[in-house]
Amino acid sequence: MNLRIPLLVWFLIPTIIIVGIGVWFFTKNPTHNKEEDTGKPAPVSSPVEGTQDFDIVGRSHIAQGTEGSGYNSEPPTSGPHWGNPAKNGIYDTPLPDQQLIHNLEHGHIWISYKSEVGEEVINKLKEIVKEDDWKVVLAPRDKNETKIVLAAWGRVLKMEEPEYEKIKDFIKTYRNRGPENTPE
Repeated sequence: MNLRIPLLVWFLIPTIIIVGIGVWFFTKNPTHNKEEDTGKPAPVSSPVEGTQDFDIVGRSHIAQGTEGSGYNSEPPTSGPHWGNPAKNGIYDTPLPDQQLIHNLEHGHIWISYKSEVGEEVINKLKEIVKEDDWKVVLAPRDKNETKIVLAAWGRVLKMEEPEYEKIKDFIKTYRNRGPENTPE
């Protein structure tokens, strides 16, 4: 008995399998981090010493230019924010908290400093960001409680004096751990 499988079957079965895998791949939500559903920031194996974790208080969008409320950290690391994030990089003027919260939601690191830190510290912070600017924003913020503050989604590290290696560790440890892992 000679069983011949029609040529169409050889193309049809692999095509169905490939289409099925494609449908599965494109219908799952790759930008949603399930850790955020717990109300806590995404866990890490080795937290950076001195970093405070805060409960996630939401991630709803508010109208551009309006103030948010209900924040539980200073600076805010989750909560109501504007719909457009800032571009990566170095800024010489302050940016609105509500804009930068959106960056944190995308997994960015926000480094802020009081203007009193001095030019030498500001230049060193800029150097760190220029070396590794993927998902990092540096901007002055005189509302900080300490001279330098690093923020990630649900996390804050405050410094009176710069600890440059710790700043680099914070970036490496907490970058891309927001609930929306975007490529920018």
